[in-house]
Amino acid sequence: MAKSMTGYGRADSNDSAHKFTVEINTVNNRFLEFQIRLPKSLGQLENEIKTLLGGYFNRGKIMVSITLDQESNDNTISLDESKAEAYLKIYNLLQTKFGLAGDLNLRDFVALPDLIKLEKQEEDLAVIWQKLKNVIEKAAAAVVGMRQTEGANLVTDMKQRLDLILNLTSEIEKLTGENVKQYQTRLHSRIQELLLDSPVDEQRIALEVAILAEKSDISEECIRLKSHLDQFRESIQEPEAVGRKLNFILQELNREANTIGSKSSVYDIAKRVIQVKEEIERLREQVQNIE
Repeated sequence: MAKSMTGYGRADSNDSAHKFTVEINTVNNRFLEFQIRLPKSLGQLENEIKTLLGGYFNRGKIMVSITLDQESNDNTISLDESKAEAYLKIYNLLQTKFGLAGDLNLRDFVALPDLIKLEKQEEDLAVIWQKLKNVIEKAAAAVVGMRQTEGANLVTDMKQRLDLILNLTSEIEKLTGENVKQYQTRLHSRIQELLLDSPVDEQRIALEVAILAEKSDISEECIRLKSHLDQFRESIQEPEAVGRKLNFILQELNREANTIGSKSSVYDIAKRVIQVKEEIERLREQVQNIE
């Protein structure tokens, strides 16, 4: 079943150490495009995220927001002993060589630059990815569910429009004979006017009129239009992405409608052709949101 390209999904992790929140919002787009916002510390995972989501979506603009609320107890405090020894050596040298008075207390000593460091332990990115992956998959599944529901609604609407176009085409078919007859009558009258003062071969005129009138027959166009309607109806039931295919079929539907309109000399046909083209345009608007 055809899916919409519009959807939203959110998921949160239950991990106390890494509290992820993933939000995915999708809108229509000609191609598959990603827009990902995530913490700087997870920047290396962007390609993995795109690959993962590529298994869920074929078309659309996929906007992903990932936040991380991390309870970190992994920071360590360390003393740079070599720097401490160097500072102390310089202090003693200043006292001895220049006769400076004063004591170096602990508070002054620990305030010296780069003596005490707060270091963050590097985490295993592979472990973090496994946790994040599960949250992304939950959010993506929620989006897919919404896109399927919206797609089902679009399919219902499109089926109604296909039925309307089919009925209009059947009505046009019934008027085909009248269209040819009117074309023959007008063409014959016009030839008679042009040859009013010349000898006329009625049999030859009748033959030429019949040949030209045959070109005004719209039966084949109606048959092809109905065939395209069947293809469209079958396509929207297919499980894979069909948006591009539906766009192509709409082009063919519009081509046949235009040909029928150009051949038409009957008002009732022209009126129905306009209605058909209006419904094709509405279908086109709907298809723009089909994956």
